[in-house]
Amino acid sequence: MGHGKYKENSESMPVEKDRPRSLLQRVKHLLGAGPHLLLLGIFIEILTVAIRRWISFPVSLTFEVQVILTIPCLSLCLLGMIWFHRSLNLIKVNLFHEQKKLITYGPFCYVRHPLYSILLLTIPPLLIIWLSDLLFIIPWIVIVILSHYVVSLEERELIKEFGKEYEKYRKHVPSLLPYKGAGGTHYREHMNESMDAV
Repeated sequence: MGHGKYKENSESMPVEKDRPRSLLQRVKHLLGAGPHLLLLGIFIEILTVAIRRWISFPVSLTFEVQVILTIPCLSLCLLGMIWFHRSLNLIKVNLFHEQKKLITYGPFCYVRHPLYSILLLTIPPLLIIWLSDLLFIIPWIVIVILSHYVVSLEERELIKEFGKEYEKYRKHVPSLLPYKGAGGTHYREHMNESMDAV
């Protein structure tokens, strides 16, 4: 019957076809819980700033030391954002064409959730440096724990979407910290060997 909204079955009853997801739904699907985690992180940091009136673990850092420590953090953050932005071109295939393609290149070769990794590894240290207070290690730990929880929730959907392919990818590539090196490369090699064996 073409691309109409309804199609007829054997009993001539109208059956609604699955509607393609709207662009807003696809963007929400792409971003997952990231914006919620970011807002929660900001809330925890603001709460910590308020608590500093009563509890504080100050460290003495000169302005020069703050600048020296800030340079690698900002460099890592900017390079990570640029790298992640370039990889978004790969993700746009999924977003606009609704193709099921697991991205394992670029930053996704090293961690499964690169945007979270960039934020976790750069923003909390900057707060510690510029507010000169070790108290900000506590929200950092809380955010890391929360991010692992959020990642596990998101990955339930990714497993539904990609199935065993994503489960194999998880074995090779860590979620947030790139301690396995280029795990995505090992994953692709493993998948190629499996395809050759068939």
